Amino acid sequence: MLELPTVADLARRRVAAAGLTARVDVLTGDAMAGSIPSGYDACLLANLVHYWSPEQNQALLARVRSAVETGARLLIADFWTDPTHTEPVMAALMAGEFAVHLRHGDVYSVDEARDWLSATGWRFVEHRPLTCPVSLVVAEAV
Repeated sequence: MLELPTVADLARRRVAAAGLTARVDVLTGDAMAGSIPSGYDACLLANLVHYWSPEQNQALLARVRSAVETGARLLIADFWTDPTHTEPVMAALMAGEFAVHLRHGDVYSVDEARDWLSATGWRFVEHRPLTCPVSLVVAEAV
């Protein structure tokens, strides 16, 4: 787990409380700057994509791809919408919230994610619903 310094200590405590310290590393860093740790077979980007522009998201996906081997999985949990950006309704409504509070904030469609993944060395595997308006895009490094 790569977290900003303000979150890393909290993440370490939560990982320890869940008894997962043998399975989950918490590293301090910035996914948008500096190096991305390598040697992992899965990466989770949780609630991160909506902070950035499409170009910034493609740059992030390319950075993550360069840190993993072929076959690694990428899990992207965020407020994914349909191609019209209207469904699910709560995810679509979050676009307004992000536009007000974040410089480049927005919600994106699964189709947009599929295009970004293809352009950055990933193969789209599936889109899975989760609870609430958040859903999961799964990809594999090619």
